Amino acid sequence: MNRTDSDEILAQQVIKGDLTAFEELVTRYQKPIFKIAYRMVGHKEEAEDLTQEVFIHIYQKMNHFNPEKKFKPWLYRVAVNTCISRLRRKRKVVFLSFDDALTGSADFDNVRAVSPDKNVEIQELQREVFRAVLEMPENYRAMIVLRYQLDLTNSEIAETLGITRENVEVRMHRAHKNLRRILLGRMAEGRFEYEVQAGR
Repeated sequence: MNRTDSDEILAQQVIKGDLTAFEELVTRYQKPIFKIAYRMVGHKEEAEDLTQEVFIHIYQKMNHFNPEKKFKPWLYRVAVNTCISRLRRKRKVVFLSFDDALTGSADFDNVRAVSPDKNVEIQELQREVFRAVLEMPENYRAMIVLRYQLDLTNSEIAETLGITRENVEVRMHRAHKNLRRILLGRMAEGRFEYEVQAGR
């Protein structure tokens, strides 16, 4: 095995029983898979458990992978489906820590330097968006995570989820609309104040 091997070559080696190749795939994708899990379930320990579960599934199902296709979309699809299955089993709302931000890890490094008052306002909006995302249906939540946490394009999301690009556009529009509705509802309840722009 060569560390410069493509994901697809490593996957083929895993199918042949090469554990070192599998360990390399885990090294490459452990962080993004954890990010998907954390943004989907909102709890660090459960996200860690889900990350392990995803890689167990990957190892067990590797013989189903088509080496003529890209490995990453297939991996992300397994990750999203694993998270959705867990959420549907639980069927309860989980709230993120107040110290999370929509596009950051667990701090506010991605927030641009602004006045202290404005910075607090931005951070509060990020927290509310996180809470709102966790209230969304699992399928819509996955769309938001893939777009804004992994920066996937519509074409990449389509490949990941096994749907058409047109379906991605429809689902993304509905996800934005659902997210905006939840945020406006929270604003109407007086939970926070911020200008929310019209959704796409």
